[in-house]
Amino acid sequence: MSQQGRNQGASAPSSLHPSIILDQAIAAHRSGNLSDAERAYTTILRGSRTHPVALHMLGLLHAQRGNFADAEPLLKKAARVDPGNPHVLFNYANVLRALGKTDDALALFAKVIALSPNFADAHLNRGAILIARQELHGAIAEFDRAIAIAPSSAAFANRGSAFQQLGQLDEAHDSYQSAVELAPSDPQNHFALSEVLTQMGRDDEAIGALERTVALDKAFPFALSNLVASRRKRADWRSFEREQAALDEAVESGVLIDPFTFFHASSSPAHQLTCAKAYVANVAPDRGAAIPRTPSRVSRLRVAYLSADFRNHATAHLMAGVFEEHDRERFDISAISYGPDDHSKMRDRLKAAFERFEDVSHLADEDVAKLIRRLDIEVLVDLGGFTAGARPKILARRPAPIQVNYLGFPGTMGASYIDYLMADRIVIPDAERQHYAEKVIYLSDSYQATDAKRPLPSNAASRRDVGLADDAFVYCAFNRTPKITPLLFDVWMRLLTKTPNSVLWLLDGDPIATENLKREAVARGVAAERIVFAPFVPADEHLARHQLADLFLDTLPYNAHTGASDALWAGLPVLTCLGTAFAGRVAASLLNAVGLPELVTRSLDEYEGLALRIAHDPELRAALKSKLAAHRSTWPHFDTVGMTRQIEKAFNEMWRRHCAGEAPASFAIQTSP
Repeated sequence: MSQQGRNQGASAPSSLHPSIILDQAIAAHRSGNLSDAERAYTTILRGSRTHPVALHMLGLLHAQRGNFADAEPLLKKAARVDPGNPHVLFNYANVLRALGKTDDALALFAKVIALSPNFADAHLNRGAILIARQELHGAIAEFDRAIAIAPSSAAFANRGSAFQQLGQLDEAHDSYQSAVELAPSDPQNHFALSEVLTQMGRDDEAIGALERTVALDKAFPFALSNLVASRRKRADWRSFEREQAALDEAVESGVLIDPFTFFHASSSPAHQLTCAKAYVANVAPDRGAAIPRTPSRVSRLRVAYLSADFRNHATAHLMAGVFEEHDRERFDISAISYGPDDHSKMRDRLKAAFERFEDVSHLADEDVAKLIRRLDIEVLVDLGGFTAGARPKILARRPAPIQVNYLGFPGTMGASYIDYLMADRIVIPDAERQHYAEKVIYLSDSYQATDAKRPLPSNAASRRDVGLADDAFVYCAFNRTPKITPLLFDVWMRLLTKTPNSVLWLLDGDPIATENLKREAVARGVAAERIVFAPFVPADEHLARHQLADLFLDTLPYNAHTGASDALWAGLPVLTCLGTAFAGRVAASLLNAVGLPELVTRSLDEYEGLALRIAHDPELRAALKSKLAAHRSTWPHFDTVGMTRQIEKAFNEMWRRHCAGEAPASFAIQTSP
């Protein structure tokens, strides 16, 4: 307690009987007047240092304020004075739990239950501790006991969480449904139900649960962004503009929005920074400085790549060649893999590419951070950011002295514990650097790595094999459905209208999305049959079928990234419109790095006009394809060795600055003459 509190306590009227003062204190406490209650409890304890009720209530008051360190000694003494009072022991156990003393808390909750077998909340809180410790079966047993005593929304919701983490989705769903029925006005229950419904593939019901969440609390964390993501995955554009405005408003007002979803919808680097900062502050806050190390010039710099995607995934397809090309005489390269093992050829290739491949998918964040420190990693490169499956809480523990955001997440992470972001001057112009929390490393060409060892596609299929007419002009847009916006679709439909015998070739996905896109085409005067859908096929087949198209149409505000690289490698020209944020400028970066800057437009009008010109001019199309084929082996985007040397130069400069005691600062990498 502060000196001010002691002085005020000394001036409280001590002539009253302690029972009267206690009644006044409890009345003040219940009414929320904590300062008066604290003074009165202190007065009682000045006269009787072991007064059990005053000790208990003052300790509880400190706990309510979040001052758990102040609450602990008071409740410890209260428990010693009144060891048979289950309520005292229960509140003491809760404070120990808040202080991270979970073994002691579990033991105390067990004493509470021994004293009062029907104390449902003691079982509930024991279960909550066991969930946090990943002792999920034990947690479920505690929740079952709590429910048997007194069914509650909290017990069912926690039980649902434990089953969900075990992958027992039917049991999780039933528990969450019971929680909703017991507390239908609690948005948390509807949100939890939406998440398990999504995992079960019951998207309609998941969207309904999200709609109920937002209706109950429009500021509920991540509910709005999950709802928008679900609808855009299905090309459900009925509320597109209203949802877009709601997303922007939510970010500006501090509502928690998933950054990856927002980056798909936002054209504002400033808003994206605001979104990322809010996410970090609430989900993965800075956990303190790294363990101090004495920087030294080492013979081999120890670098680790951190990712969920060391498998058959777009990130791995781009980076595999870089991992293999690293100079092992100067760099010690490790993989820290926290994603699934898909037992693919790519997984085997990646395992062989690193000096050590650490599968940490079974480890908690703190244990992964300890492993990274034990390996004495000096530069930690995060390839995931806030994408699906990412674990930024590992980075928040500062396991390495230099931490870098690269490739997987096209924008700022807004985190103080990420020092650098590797980019290029197209995706992050100098004038936009203020909207990135990291210091920017400018690679000399495109920031995006690629794998020059990837075989050039040999097209075994014919147009007829994939549902395309031999004489059709094929506009191809192999981007995921959430990247398609109504405004862009308007342009594409006008292109079909103005290009005789043309079709739009899209990726097949959600069957409802397919029907919605067909309906949107018809609403714009285009026959549904002119939208052709390409089913999922293995990566090599997908790469090969690009050769059946005539022109790749890019998306905005989120471009094709790996998709654009695939198209260019397959020899298919990509037409893009330059956006205003990182995610909307990637295709422009790639086109400049393959010698086709003429395919970068500055407005949708220009984009539409150039697409028509290419469609109507066979000689121009042939020239573009010929230029692309000629440059494929010479231009920077497909120079994996050159890209690797640039990345290594960046690592060396980061480490030089660190060893010199210099703070991270933006810098540019120059290519060798």
